Amino acid sequence: LTVAAAGNTDVVRAKMRTLELLNLPDGIEDILITLDSQYHLIRPVTSREGRGLFIYLALSRSRANLGLARHQLRRIEADLSL
Repeated sequence: LTVAAAGNTDVVRAKMRTLELLNLPDGIEDILITLDSQYHLIRPVTSREGRGLFIYLALSRSRANLGLARHQLRRIEADLSL
């Protein structure tokens, strides 16, 4: 988990820097990484208190519903209190 957290932190930082360099006003809703047997979802927390945090979810491709997982992550983030 420590290795995944460090690696995903690098992914989120790199994407945020790229958006900034491109002068894109949009924020990141989520980042999807597709592996042969898994989906990895990274969702930055958008609240002021959660700035710099993200939610990380790994799913089995054969068992997961990607659309439902993204919907649930939105709800979890909305209900999150820090």
